[in-house]
Parts: sequence; structure tokens; C-alpha cells
Amino acid sequence: MSKASNRAKLLSAVAMVALGTTVSACGSQSNTSSTQENTAGHATSMTLTIFTSKYTANPQAQEQFLNKLASQFEQKNPGIKIQFTYYDSASQENTTLQTSLATQQGPDIFDIGTTFVPTAYAMNGFHVLSKQDWDKIGGLQKFFPAQLKMSGPGSGHYIAVPWEMVPFGLVYNKKLFKEAGIQSPPQTWTEFVKDAQKLTNPAKNQWGTAIDPADSFDPWHVGWVLTKQFGGDFVSADLKRATLDSEAAVKGLTFWFDWVQKYKIASPNDMTNKGTDELRAFENGHAAMLVMQGTSLIPSLESSAVKDDYAFAPMPTIPYGMNALPQGGVPVQTFVSGNDFVIPKYVTGERYQAALKWIKFFTDVPQQNEMYNVYGQMPVNVNAYKNNPELNTPVIKAFVAAENHAYPIPFTPAWGNIEVVYGGVSNKIANAIATHSYHDGDISAALKAANQQAQSSLQQ
Repeated sequence: MSKASNRAKLLSAVAMVALGTTVSACGSQSNTSSTQENTAGHATSMTLTIFTSKYTANPQAQEQFLNKLASQFEQKNPGIKIQFTYYDSASQENTTLQTSLATQQGPDIFDIGTTFVPTAYAMNGFHVLSKQDWDKIGGLQKFFPAQLKMSGPGSGHYIAVPWEMVPFGLVYNKKLFKEAGIQSPPQTWTEFVKDAQKLTNPAKNQWGTAIDPADSFDPWHVGWVLTKQFGGDFVSADLKRATLDSEAAVKGLTFWFDWVQKYKIASPNDMTNKGTDELRAFENGHAAMLVMQGTSLIPSLESSAVKDDYAFAPMPTIPYGMNALPQGGVPVQTFVSGNDFVIPKYVTGERYQAALKWIKFFTDVPQQNEMYNVYGQMPVNVNAYKNNPELNTPVIKAFVAAENHAYPIPFTPAWGNIEVVYGGVSNKIANAIATHSYHDGDISAALKAANQQAQSSLQQ
């Protein structure tokens, strides 16, 4: 799971702040940023605090890496010290963010997930970056254009600076493909189903693909992409009307469950799958393809039985049974995903300028390349990919291609609740299939009920 996916767990709770819920601060909070002053009252040094999530897979490596970068930055910027504070739970992040904005003191820079930006923007507590601010960071042209589509509701209203991107793609087993006589990964969903059928052998517990409908958040990833390809969305363009019950949304979710029900390319036992179960099936050779997978899988794949047999490709874009996108359909291969820096409005003056300097430093090519070497996270700086052999591989090229076909989710603070209700539909349908109580029309009815909940969130 990407950090952006984990961050989605925070969305529903924090969205309530953006939608008008009163936030009460429990006691006072000392500002973790400090400025030392001499007797003349002039600032001689300051400490910037950056609030970021703990990399639980290897927190020691994270601290060493960030402390190393902090030391390099401090040498180049005398008088500015960098301090990191870490959170390891959504509730801790939620509490710190709410308290900081309510009391107007706290961290100088927040590291937030890309799909959280609409909620953060609605809270009206973060700086909108001016053209001069962007120039100090390195200019908008420094970043992959797709990532900027989630920096704010539109040009001139950006609050978030990307520092990492997490495009999603199709991972497949090259060995199983070769054994089945398949020369290349599918480019359309028709090819995907046909290839998956060739790769399926229930007697060997080998399936063309796998799904994880019991996961809390993964289902919307696939469902939203399929819905967009069919010409729909989860929310109307004016962000006023929920459209989870549209024909395109019903088609998208139906097609996903048809991998089990109709095409028999995924195991019936997948109805209780979560993301980790899906990954385990691929690593053990029980699933030949997985959709909507990111670079965060690579460390696990490298230590698995398929370490020499996996490859990535962009997601298919043409709906099943079609030769081209339908009217209104768009060639979505991934949603815009990653992580961003935002600066609270209570950070002003010299501290604000210092925060911009840190963001520029962190998103410059040397630091972006080092981040990839330590974490395997993809740089968002376009120049990081030039003349870098480690980022000039088939795997990375597949993700860069996907990034160039990344589309933003609807920019609404209600998105967190929409994710949750869509996940509830997926769970309900999976349970019906598992208990043999599924009927035609169940998906349409479940999405209609979910749409009413989504509409309530939009109206708050």
C-alpha cells in the first residue's frame, strides 16, 4: 500500500473539520518553531519543524536519511535549523493538524497525502502559493504536470507542493505469461480478460488476476478508474452532485466483480481479500496479474518467489468489448497520488521564506534522487529522470508513462467520505457473492444508496 493510500484513512475524520465541525483545542500547545534573538532584537537563528509520517518499514533509515538532508541544508543555509517530528497513526496526525490550525501554532510544514489536499484547502488554514513563491521553489515546470492538478482547485489557488508521486500500474508475472504464450501485457480490458483466461487454471489454484473487495480503500482505486474510462465520475464537474449511481459507475463496479462472476479469471475465494492477500497471491504465483499497483510493492516483490519474474506496465484504458473509448471516456491509467508539503498560514515572515527554501531543497534533483535510493519512492522533479540510469529502467518507464495519464480525483473535501461509502458497497457485494445471495441489480441498488450518503457529504 502506498503512503497516500494509508493517509486515506484520515480523510473521513478530518473532512468533518472542513465541513464545519467545531474544533476545540485541549490546552495550549507550544510552537515547536523557535527564533533566537540577540539583544538588538534581530533574529540570528530559527528552527523549522516539519511534521511527517514515520516510515514504519524502516524508521531508522528514514531518520538517518532526513537528518543527513537536514545537515546538508543547514550548511547551505546558516541560521536555519531543521527539526522533524513524526506521527505513526492517523489519529495522531489528525489531532496535531486540528490543534495547530485551531491554536495558530505548531509545525511549520505539514507533509500530507495528495488525496487529502482538497480537505486541507477547505480548512482555509494553509498558504496559497503566489507566483513568486513558486519561483523561489524552482517554478511550476520543475514538477510533473499531473501532480500539480491536485495542488489546489485550479491555477493560482495551489497550496500544496508535490515531493513524491505514486502512479499506479499493472504488475504481471513474466514467467506465467511466457508459459501461456502471451507476448506482451494487455492494453485493453478485452485483452486483459482474454489473457487472464489463458492464465487461469483452477486445478492448480492459478488465476489470471485477483481482487480485494474486502479492503477498506483499494476498491475505489479500481472503481474510479473504470468509471472514468466509461465516461463518468463519482462527483459532477461542478462538485455539487454525487454520481456514484451513474451508468458508468455501475458498469465499472460490475465489470470488476465479473472477473469472478462472469469471466472466472479471479478466485471465488477473493471475496474476503484485502490488499495484503492480493499481493500474497501474486507473490506465490496464484495470480498472474494485479491492477492498480504502485512502486511500494517492489521491496516485497524483491524478497518473494517472483523477484525475477515480475514486470510493470500501464493500466489498460479501453473498456471491455470496445475498440475505442466511449463518448466522454478518458484514458485514465492512474489517479494523481503521492505526497505534498503545505505551509500553515500562521507561518509568516522569515519563517515562511525559510520554509520555501526547505521545500526547494527537498524537491531539487540531488535530494529527489537520494530519496529514491533510500525509499524507492518516485521523484516528482522531472529533471531527476535525466541522465540517471537507476531511473531509466523498464519498471520506472512504465510508471512514468502511467503518470502522464494520471487524472485528479474531484477536488472536494467530501472525497474522504465518498471513499468510505464506496468501500462499503464493495464489501456488501463481496459478501453477497460469497454467501450466494447475490442478484442482478444488487450493484445498482447498493450504489444508489451510497450515492445518497455521498450527496449528504457534498451538501454539508
